[in-house]
Amino acid sequence: MTLQSVLQQAYPNLQVVVMDGGSTDGSVEIMQRYADSLTYWVSAADGGQADAIHRGFARTDGAIMGWLNSDDVYLPGALHIVGEIFARFPQIAWLTGLNMSIDADGTPRPPTPTAGKYRGLIARGAYHGRMLGFIRQESTFWRRALWERTGGLNTTLHYGLDFDLWRRFARHADLVTVRARLAAFRRHDAQKTAHIDRYYAEIGIMQPAWMRGLYAPFRLALSVTPAYPRVVRNIRTGAWDFRPGAFFRPGIDGALA
Repeated sequence: MTLQSVLQQAYPNLQVVVMDGGSTDGSVEIMQRYADSLTYWVSAADGGQADAIHRGFARTDGAIMGWLNSDDVYLPGALHIVGEIFARFPQIAWLTGLNMSIDADGTPRPPTPTAGKYRGLIARGAYHGRMLGFIRQESTFWRRALWERTGGLNTTLHYGLDFDLWRRFARHADLVTVRARLAAFRRHDAQKTAHIDRYYAEIGIMQPAWMRGLYAPFRLALSVTPAYPRVVRNIRTGAWDFRPGAFFRPGIDGALA
């Protein structure tokens, strides 16, 4: 289903690389079936998720990058939206869509409030599930220039690889929120995030359970603050409208530039 959601985008000049860690669940047969549509695929032992992703991107040369884990899916038209926005707004270095989750069988879950994404707070590590929520990796895309400038993934990490990458991205550019749902995160009991305590240990955040609800009012305030960088669809013209925003930028982001 994950691979189909990519190929069904019917996006031109799309480079699709599949990195499989030697699984025996039928993944090889799926990759063989779609081999003609893939730029490259391999099924072999690797050094972990970050290592596999890093080596996979080395097989590509596209200007816009993103990765999708095997549980998740792109929503119809997502890549066309992403491509149009990056083409229209060269000042945007990376972007993310609105949150969406689905159950194991693909049933959509009720949406949850999404806090605005502020560069200074991203760089300081505020976007994790126990504070301001996650920056959803499956809905996030970036220019290759930003990836190369920051050195890509830290391949020594196994759980917080995207959290670490976003913090380093934020030292160089605003994250722009697209007012659209681009991808869906699939929730099930066997997924990697079932080991959430290992994730928090790796990113260096050990927070007592009683503190986790203290950030809810702050998260809600950020979710309704309109001045974060975003793009929205103009109802009258159908074109995307970029709204840079300014909240938190002069005092915090200036120190990070």
